[in-house]
Amino acid sequence: MDQVSERSGSILLAGGGRIPTMERLTPWFLCKNGRKKEMEKLLVFYNQSSGQDEGEKLASWFKEYALKKRPELIINLTETGPSIKHETLVKKAEETHADTLIVIGGDGTIHHIVQAFQDKLEHYQVGLLPGGTVNNLARVLGIPLEKEKAADIILEGQIRQIDYGKVNDEVIISTLTIGILADTAVWISQKEKQKYGSWIFIKRFIKLLLKKRKYHLDIKTEKEHWRGKTQLLTVTMSNSVGGYTNFDDSASPDDGMFHVTIIPSLDIFRFVFYLPRLIKGKIYSVPGINYLTASQINIQAREKSVGTRTDGDTTDNLPIELVVVKKGLSVFAPKEEQK
Repeated sequence: MDQVSERSGSILLAGGGRIPTMERLTPWFLCKNGRKKEMEKLLVFYNQSSGQDEGEKLASWFKEYALKKRPELIINLTETGPSIKHETLVKKAEETHADTLIVIGGDGTIHHIVQAFQDKLEHYQVGLLPGGTVNNLARVLGIPLEKEKAADIILEGQIRQIDYGKVNDEVIISTLTIGILADTAVWISQKEKQKYGSWIFIKRFIKLLLKKRKYHLDIKTEKEHWRGKTQLLTVTMSNSVGGYTNFDDSASPDDGMFHVTIIPSLDIFRFVFYLPRLIKGKIYSVPGINYLTASQINIQAREKSVGTRTDGDTTDNLPIELVVVKKGLSVFAPKEEQK
């Protein structure tokens, strides 16, 4: 089995070769003693279709609010979204000489910005102003959903370095699903998300659950190999899924690991029986559930066209290769004791 060599910063393969692990150098704005250099120039990204279609209004509010408290800041606004090329976003940041990226929106918008800047993230600190439907990453980091409190977290300037991952040519900042959850989300439009919130997911999920569809998956990590049939697989980068922040109490956003939960059969009665464990964040202890942790994962399927959903959006069909980028994202967040 392949092994991880932490000293060399690479994965040692059984045949003798090595694959470099994805680990970032200390960002330029963090001094060696861990203190942060002051931000000066902010570029605010807003997604007009995120949440309740109020991205631009929220961006303008943030600029006004921030300048009242920090008049020396230089703040520019720009729109983002699936139709805007990554190169355009990066060029805008370079033209404005930004040192800080502020993302207004949900997990999908954050995903889009991290995707665009993935090769340059060590040059930026990132602020989150929740404006999506679920806001999973913001909840994980203890960032308030109230705009004033979230803005204050950014202006206070406390940095936390967290992991993100790579999935083939895409990135992952929160959650990847295969199976019934991925199939559920495919049929839900942005307008339905805005109108019904999480209830629309529950309704579609129950409909698909009754069909009892399973996939034959082959999962390899640097430590383990799992093969079998399953209705649902989730890969998470923290303790939270879908805004529920106690999904897995063994996970944290900076532990350098993917946390894989494999549920071969979704038995509602069994889940009700083990509800106390689920509420305590101990899903990995429920009998019948397979649980893996790894920094590198390969997932394949026997069936054709098995889709994935990453951070709420459709991504590549299987096979996929996942690699953790350890502490590759520097985000403004409250101190852990403040959360």
